Amino acid sequence: MSAAHYETIDSVLLLLSEARERAEGAAKALADEGGQAHLVEALHTADRELLALHRRLLDGAYFSTGRPRPKQLELDAA
Repeated sequence: MSAAHYETIDSVLLLLSEARERAEGAAKALADEGGQAHLVEALHTADRELLALHRRLLDGAYFSTGRPRPKQLELDAA
């Protein structure tokens, strides 16, 4: 990938991050103002999905070797 390609990826990552922060802030503001629960939950869902999308793009663009990676094992918190 060229430097221009990385700049494009970084630009998209920044937009996703900003959208996630807006969704998170809007959910908090709406909840603090006594907004309807389904609207607050919709914003929380959007926040989580944007974060997951950001992670997938970051992983795919910067940490992928072009072949499927094995699933990461989860540690038992207990």
